[in-house]
Amino acid sequence: MNVGPLTFVEVKAGTTHVGDNRGGWIHASQRPRHEVRLPAFYILESPLSRNEVAALLGLEKKGQNDVHEGVDAALLQRICAVVRPLVDEGLEVRPPSLAEWVHARESGRLAPQQGALEVLADAPFSNHRGAPMDGRPREGTGHGPLMDQLACIEVHPQKTGVTATASVPMDRRLPGTVLRLVLSPTRTSPTRTVPKKADRAANLRIEVLSTLLIGVVPSFLIPVVRGFGSYALEGWANLLFGGLVAGFVTGAVWRPRRPTVAWDDGEVQSDLDRSVSQ
Repeated sequence: MNVGPLTFVEVKAGTTHVGDNRGGWIHASQRPRHEVRLPAFYILESPLSRNEVAALLGLEKKGQNDVHEGVDAALLQRICAVVRPLVDEGLEVRPPSLAEWVHARESGRLAPQQGALEVLADAPFSNHRGAPMDGRPREGTGHGPLMDQLACIEVHPQKTGVTATASVPMDRRLPGTVLRLVLSPTRTSPTRTVPKKADRAANLRIEVLSTLLIGVVPSFLIPVVRGFGSYALEGWANLLFGGLVAGFVTGAVWRPRRPTVAWDDGEVQSDLDRSVSQ
């Protein structure tokens, strides 16, 4: 699909999963893993090049047509304002949401830029609680230290298959930030989101059981197996403390996998409810 100097490729409607269900604390920012159902949309296969940005803004084209680096809110708004009149009214012109980016990559419809920070349409987030499950961008609260930032995909400098989510300030242009656009259907139905509240009781049960099995029980068994059964009685306080510490430390890297939030388990929230909660 050609729109001015830009060529978009179609990503067919489908289901993807966003996030990570590994239980270690280091993965907490990527939980919960959840199902996302997306409509068909269009995306740029590669981030905008210098010549494409120049053509959109009516500037002189440069000799080298490499990827344009340096994106701020003003540039993003100018580019979207130029493209928007060229597409159907039912399509939004914006950076991709995290779910759209993931779905497009899994569909083989985009090429990540090595070492780049790809700007997303989502507001920054600390985990996936409250994330939309239909592919629309995540909205921000409109205030606070992150109000001038957007979420981004950080691509590994050598391995394009290795990515992480982060955030970038949009009040200035940072080296390495790149922009990719999507043409995505405007969502009019109530938002279905990942439940905002975790099952704290279940998490506590997992933590207690894991600490006992990984830390406390082995701490008492080791001296018994080695023939120092009396120490298990005399030094129980030290063994208990050591087991608790061991169990606590292992929680950083391993805990049982957490459940994936299915579409039917999402919370349906109207626009009015969403505005009140924010």
